[in-house]
Amino acid sequence: MPQKKAIKQKKAAAPAASPLRAEKQTLDGLRQECERLRAELAASRHEISDLRGRQEQVLNRIDWVLDSLDSLSQLDN
Repeated sequence: MPQKKAIKQKKAAAPAASPLRAEKQTLDGLRQECERLRAELAASRHEISDLRGRQEQVLNRIDWVLDSLDSLSQLDN
């Protein structure tokens, strides 16, 4: 029996735990949420693009250093 009481308490607590969801059920609320998510997606895509550019620059610098070290080692021979 204690398990049934715990399950009933969880079910009763679930609607009270999400008051924000009830607020966003309006059409305007859903539109605002959609616009917010679109803006967040655009910002994330921009950040990913920047990070890829930085990664490319770092790889180019590493290549340059390796080439320089290889050239130096060839001079010693």
